[in-house]
Amino acid sequence: MRPALALAGLTALLLALAPSAEGAGAARPRIALSVSPAQVTLAAPSSRRIRLRNDGAERVVVDVTRRAVRGQAAAQTWLQIVPARVLLLSGESAILTLRTRPPRRAEPGDHHLLVLLRTRPLSGGRVNVQLRLGVRIKIVVPGRIVRHLAFGALRVHRRRDARFMFLSVANRGNVTVQLRGQVGASLVRRGRQLARLSPRSRSTLRPGARAVLALRYDGRVRGLVTAVVRIRLGSDIRLERRYRIRL
Repeated sequence: MRPALALAGLTALLLALAPSAEGAGAARPRIALSVSPAQVTLAAPSSRRIRLRNDGAERVVVDVTRRAVRGQAAAQTWLQIVPARVLLLSGESAILTLRTRPPRRAEPGDHHLLVLLRTRPLSGGRVNVQLRLGVRIKIVVPGRIVRHLAFGALRVHRRRDARFMFLSVANRGNVTVQLRGQVGASLVRRGRQLARLSPRSRSTLRPGARAVLALRYDGRVRGLVTAVVRIRLGSDIRLERRYRIRL
């Protein structure tokens, strides 16, 4: 892109994002959008309204979409947004209705997603600028939350100078368990820690599912040791299992 064109595009974006200053005598930005509230909590099943306003000088089309966060893709299908597209003249407002009705077997607890509001350029507009706003949505599904992870067997495989340990775990609870960053392991002999290991695992484990944690040890220690595996399921739940293995 040529420098002149890049500067023109950046200037247009800054104008679009600048707040309206009509009261101070300044010109209105050509493209500007506001939404209220910016965060919504829905106790399923229920509905809620949000207000969308075109604060810019030009008319815009706004497309409404959903995006899951924190690996909670299922929550996207629980939310209905009406209408999914609106045309707003300068200074005009619109009401969007959010409705949620999770399925019978939906996991209890909090489910998070984003409602994205994105402007679309109209033919004949003076500035080709797209804006995107996000509304944070929390869907609260009632019910008793059970976090329970069951450890399986740990098997050791030897390959040249490396030792590979594979540990199976199963989610016996009723909510998805986050594994990434929550699992730690170490090798211990006679109370002395020999090594720390970082298991490779998938990011989440859904209720009823199984996963295999893979640990690799490249050190020189051989013989009988104790492998200690720890999994954190929350701020107040920590699981630990010890395995007597031969490297």
